[in-house]
Amino acid sequence: PRPLGLAYLLAPPLLLLAAARPEASLPWRENLTRVVLVVDTSHSMAADDEKPNRLERAKALAQAFLRGLDPSVRVGLVSFGPQAVLVLSPTTDRKALLEALQALRPGGTSPLGQGLLQARRVLRPEGPERDLPQAKPPAALLLLSDGAANAGRDPLEVAAELTRAGLPVFVRPLGDPRGTVSRIGEGLFFVPADPMRLLRLAQATGGSVLQEDFRPLYQALKPHRVWRHRPQELSQALVVAGFLLFAFGAYRTLALEGRWP
Repeated sequence: PRPLGLAYLLAPPLLLLAAARPEASLPWRENLTRVVLVVDTSHSMAADDEKPNRLERAKALAQAFLRGLDPSVRVGLVSFGPQAVLVLSPTTDRKALLEALQALRPGGTSPLGQGLLQARRVLRPEGPERDLPQAKPPAALLLLSDGAANAGRDPLEVAAELTRAGLPVFVRPLGDPRGTVSRIGEGLFFVPADPMRLLRLAQATGGSVLQEDFRPLYQALKPHRVWRHRPQELSQALVVAGFLLFAFGAYRTLALEGRWP
């Protein structure tokens, strides 16, 4: 009988090795740049001076921002109203982010300052390494709000903490600057808006006021890529290599001898 070809001799060890589920530490590049969407979900965001209402307009703006953003930038989501909540930690999973965004509903007071603090804790966590250069990659906040704040800390006081942390706030004001009378639920209410507070907040932190153009924010979110190592299971690659060797051996036998092995 003819001896087995090299392909047939190599394939079984590869398949046996795959059964052991081996791992290897493989290098990859990670973009450390991050941004947090800070979305106002207080009662006033149900006002209909933005169509269909302020909150739905904020969601549409957030989606427009995400469409133009580098997909390697991690994006988190914080809502405030009636409490400041970390809805989603910074992630590159845009589908999960959009689902979390769509689930937001208006209601309660407007603790704008607390929402900003929650975002700062996400982007600049406390710890012994917080003052090292690598602990402060490019990061920013995108605040979507009508500017009304009636609970928690003064947002302009929080602005000083954001400035020290190197976190500019880019704001997109929502609502009629004069306020509006709007039907919310079963009643009519006067719903204020305070774009001047948002302007001062942006100026104090080195951010800016945005409308439909997000390019100033995109420019602030420059890529900051570093090399990382993470374990990667090799089983799938070994199985594929094993079957490819079997297929190559069979093809070679057929081509040279005119028969299947």
